[in-house]
Amino acid sequence: MKYFILLFFGLMLLSSCGGDDDVCISGEATPRMKVKFKSSDGRTATLDSLYVDVDYGSGAVSVLQAKSVDSVLIPLRVDDNLFTEISLRTTNKGDVSKVKINYTLKSEYVSPACGFKRLYENVSGTLETANPVLKIEQNQEQIIDENKTHFYFTF
Repeated sequence: MKYFILLFFGLMLLSSCGGDDDVCISGEATPRMKVKFKSSDGRTATLDSLYVDVDYGSGAVSVLQAKSVDSVLIPLRVDDNLFTEISLRTTNKGDVSKVKINYTLKSEYVSPACGFKRLYENVSGTLETANPVLKIEQNQEQIIDENKTHFYFTF
């Protein structure tokens, strides 16, 4: 009888272990927008500090405060809105540049644990308020992963 109980609990333990879909592995989530920086002479640049706020529909939320940064990953909106407004500044209380990123949305099923992720197509950007960002340069028209640089912001 002891062996039967041990065998029963052993089988229960093995059958309760989930498959590969139980955990959302990195890289399967909605990709963030990758931005690198350039100086006014066109060379890639490292900023001493950067503050990034994003408006997700209920006001600006601080998503990044970094020092000595040459690129950032910025999460975009995942609701049905077709644009995301981003504010950037190089000092805590300094001048603010506003950038509007427009796109069309596509949903892609990942797994039962992860659900769906959003992909951004026909991506374009507009510099609405300059200083400290002087111009933006688009590098990719879609955001489907975080490996490629999507935009260059010139400071």
